[in-house]
Amino acid sequence: MLVPEGQWERDDAVAETANDLLVRCTAAARGGADFEAVWDSILRGHPLVVSAPVETFTDDERPQLEVRLINGQRLIYDPASNQYSVSWAPRRRPF
Repeated sequence: MLVPEGQWERDDAVAETANDLLVRCTAAARGGADFEAVWDSILRGHPLVVSAPVETFTDDERPQLEVRLINGQRLIYDPASNQYSVSWAPRRRPF
């Protein structure tokens, strides 16, 4: 299909939402996949994913992995519970 300059075709893979991605990651974890396996099989190269995993810490100083998504949300992995969640990135406060 020819697309006029300045426009783009809708990529069906991008139609998948952060919640859809969450469901896929959770299903893989329940099937026994660790984060590395989920990263390699689902997240790496996915059109929604815009960053490699980054280790951050919860308010009570527990480590977690965050993967930034193109829509501003974050996919968060809690290694202590082997659970995934989605959240919005924290708002930046002005100086």
